[in-house]
Amino acid sequence: MIRKALVAFLLLMASATASAEAPKANGAYLGVSGGVTTADTDDSGVLFESDQDVTVQVYLGYKFIKHFAMEARFADFGSYSVGSSYFDLSSLSIHAIGIIPFGESGWELFGQIGAAKIRQSSAGGSDKDSATTLGLGVRWHINPKIAVGIQVDAYVWQDDRSVAAETLSFQVNF
Repeated sequence: MIRKALVAFLLLMASATASAEAPKANGAYLGVSGGVTTADTDDSGVLFESDQDVTVQVYLGYKFIKHFAMEARFADFGSYSVGSSYFDLSSLSIHAIGIIPFGESGWELFGQIGAAKIRQSSAGGSDKDSATTLGLGVRWHINPKIAVGIQVDAYVWQDDRSVAAETLSFQVNF
Protein backbone atom coordinates (compact mmCIF):
# COMPACT_ATOMS: atom_id res chain seq x y z
CA MET A 1 0.00 0.00 0.00
CA ILE A 2 2.74 2.48 0.97
CA ARG A 3 4.81 1.56 -2.08
CA LYS A 4 1.84 2.09 -4.41
CA ALA A 5 1.11 5.47 -2.84
CA LEU A 6 4.77 6.46 -3.15
CA VAL A 7 4.92 5.45 -6.83
CA ALA A 8 1.67 7.32 -7.58
CA PHE A 9 2.95 10.42 -5.79
CA LEU A 10 6.27 10.40 -7.65
CA LEU A 11 4.56 9.92 -11.02
CA LEU A 12 2.19 12.79 -10.30
CA MET A 13 5.06 15.06 -9.32
CA ALA A 14 7.16 14.07 -12.32
CA SER A 15 4.32 14.77 -14.75
CA ALA A 16 3.64 18.19 -13.33
CA THR A 17 7.13 19.73 -13.41
CA ALA A 18 6.31 21.88 -16.43
CA SER A 19 4.21 24.21 -14.29
CA ALA A 20 6.50 24.28 -11.26
CA GLU A 21 8.05 27.47 -9.95
CA ALA A 22 11.27 28.09 -8.08
CA PRO A 23 10.87 28.21 -4.30
CA LYS A 24 11.23 31.47 -2.41
CA ALA A 25 14.76 32.19 -1.22
CA ASN A 26 13.64 32.94 2.35
CA GLY A 27 10.62 33.39 4.60
CA ALA A 28 8.31 31.66 7.06
CA TYR A 29 6.24 28.59 6.23
CA LEU A 30 3.65 26.34 7.86
CA GLY A 31 3.34 22.67 7.05
CA VAL A 32 1.29 19.58 7.75
CA SER A 33 2.14 15.98 7.00
CA GLY A 34 0.58 12.59 7.38
CA GLY A 35 1.92 9.10 7.00
CA VAL A 36 2.92 5.95 8.81
CA THR A 37 5.24 5.44 11.78
CA THR A 38 6.91 2.15 12.63
CA ALA A 39 8.16 1.79 16.23
CA ASP A 40 10.90 -0.67 17.07
CA THR A 41 13.10 -1.69 19.99
CA ASP A 42 16.58 -3.11 20.21
CA ASP A 43 17.15 -6.86 20.47
CA SER A 44 16.42 -6.94 24.23
CA GLY A 45 13.51 -9.31 23.69
CA VAL A 46 10.84 -6.62 24.19
CA LEU A 47 8.78 -6.37 21.03
CA PHE A 48 5.86 -4.14 20.18
CA GLU A 49 2.75 -6.19 19.40
CA SER A 50 1.34 -3.33 17.34
CA ASP A 51 4.33 -1.63 15.75
CA GLN A 52 2.79 0.64 13.09
CA ASP A 53 0.28 3.48 13.22
CA VAL A 54 -0.78 6.68 11.47
CA THR A 55 1.33 9.80 12.02
CA VAL A 56 0.24 13.44 11.86
CA GLN A 57 2.72 16.31 12.08
CA VAL A 58 2.35 20.08 12.18
CA TYR A 59 5.38 22.31 11.80
CA LEU A 60 6.43 25.93 11.57
CA GLY A 61 9.65 26.85 9.82
CA TYR A 62 11.74 29.73 8.64
CA LYS A 63 13.94 29.56 5.55
CA PHE A 64 16.88 31.90 6.19
CA ILE A 65 18.58 31.39 2.81
CA LYS A 66 17.80 29.08 -0.09
CA HIS A 67 20.02 26.35 1.44
CA PHE A 68 19.09 26.51 5.15
CA ALA A 69 15.93 26.53 7.29
CA MET A 70 14.90 25.81 10.89
CA GLU A 71 11.66 24.02 11.91
CA ALA A 72 9.74 23.40 15.10
CA ARG A 73 7.39 20.38 14.96
CA PHE A 74 4.69 18.61 16.88
CA ALA A 75 4.18 14.97 15.86
CA ASP A 76 1.57 12.44 16.97
CA PHE A 77 3.05 9.04 16.13
CA GLY A 78 -0.01 6.99 17.14
CA SER A 79 -0.60 4.16 19.63
CA TYR A 80 1.48 1.04 20.32
CA SER A 81 1.32 -1.94 22.65
CA VAL A 82 3.73 -4.16 24.57
CA GLY A 83 1.92 -7.08 26.21
CA SER A 84 -1.25 -5.69 27.73
CA SER A 85 0.20 -2.16 28.00
CA TYR A 86 -0.82 0.45 25.46
CA PHE A 87 0.86 3.80 25.03
CA ASP A 88 0.76 6.81 22.72
CA LEU A 89 3.89 8.39 21.24
CA SER A 90 4.23 12.10 20.44
CA SER A 91 7.06 14.60 20.20
CA LEU A 92 8.03 18.25 20.17
CA SER A 93 11.18 18.87 18.18
CA ILE A 94 13.43 21.42 16.53
CA HIS A 95 15.33 20.74 13.29
CA ALA A 96 18.09 22.29 11.19
CA ILE A 97 17.25 21.76 7.52
CA GLY A 98 19.82 21.68 4.71
CA ILE A 99 18.32 22.27 1.25
CA ILE A 100 19.64 21.53 -2.24
CA PRO A 101 17.43 23.18 -4.89
CA PHE A 102 17.48 21.77 -8.44
CA GLY A 103 17.78 25.02 -10.37
CA GLU A 104 14.51 26.73 -11.24
CA SER A 105 12.57 23.45 -11.60
CA GLY A 106 10.73 23.82 -8.28
CA TRP A 107 12.29 20.60 -6.94
CA GLU A 108 14.54 20.46 -3.90
CA LEU A 109 16.20 17.76 -1.85
CA PHE A 110 16.43 18.34 1.90
CA GLY A 111 17.96 16.69 4.92
CA GLN A 112 17.41 17.45 8.56
CA ILE A 113 18.97 16.84 11.95
CA GLY A 114 17.29 17.71 15.19
CA ALA A 115 16.51 17.15 18.83
CA ALA A 116 13.15 16.03 20.22
CA LYS A 117 11.30 15.42 23.45
CA ILE A 118 9.42 12.14 23.03
CA ARG A 119 6.36 11.65 25.22
CA GLN A 120 5.12 8.13 25.93
CA SER A 121 1.64 8.33 27.48
CA SER A 122 -0.32 5.42 28.94
CA ALA A 123 -3.03 4.76 31.51
CA GLY A 124 -0.29 4.65 34.15
CA GLY A 125 1.02 8.14 33.33
CA SER A 126 3.54 9.56 30.93
CA ASP A 127 7.28 9.57 30.47
CA LYS A 128 9.46 11.99 28.50
CA ASP A 129 12.76 11.14 26.84
CA SER A 130 15.23 13.10 24.74
CA ALA A 131 15.70 11.89 21.19
CA THR A 132 17.88 12.55 18.19
CA THR A 133 16.17 12.84 14.83
CA LEU A 134 17.45 12.58 11.26
CA GLY A 135 15.52 12.84 8.02
CA LEU A 136 15.65 13.08 4.26
CA GLY A 137 13.07 14.18 1.74
CA VAL A 138 12.20 15.69 -1.60
CA ARG A 139 9.82 18.59 -2.16
CA TRP A 140 8.20 20.15 -5.23
CA HIS A 141 7.02 23.77 -5.26
CA ILE A 142 3.76 24.01 -7.19
CA ASN A 143 4.04 27.79 -6.91
CA PRO A 144 5.97 30.17 -4.58
CA LYS A 145 3.37 29.65 -1.82
CA ILE A 146 2.60 25.89 -1.91
CA ALA A 147 4.93 22.87 -1.90
CA VAL A 148 4.29 19.13 -1.61
CA GLY A 149 6.77 16.45 -0.70
CA ILE A 150 7.64 13.11 0.77
CA GLN A 151 9.91 12.63 3.76
CA VAL A 152 11.48 9.85 5.83
CA ASP A 153 12.43 10.60 9.46
CA ALA A 154 14.01 8.54 12.23
CA TYR A 155 13.73 9.31 15.95
CA VAL A 156 16.02 7.38 18.32
CA TRP A 157 15.92 7.55 22.13
CA GLN A 158 16.95 5.57 25.17
CA ASP A 159 14.64 4.81 28.09
CA ASP A 160 14.90 1.35 29.69
CA ARG A 161 15.65 0.05 26.17
CA SER A 162 16.70 1.57 22.86
CA VAL A 163 13.62 2.65 20.93
CA ALA A 164 13.28 4.05 17.44
CA ALA A 165 10.39 5.43 15.44
CA GLU A 166 10.67 5.75 11.67
CA THR A 167 8.13 7.79 9.75
CA LEU A 168 7.23 7.98 6.08
CA SER A 169 5.03 10.99 5.43
CA PHE A 170 3.55 13.14 2.69
CA GLN A 171 3.71 16.86 3.36
CA VAL A 172 2.19 20.14 2.25
CA ASN A 173 3.89 23.46 3.00
CA PHE A 174 2.22 26.87 2.85
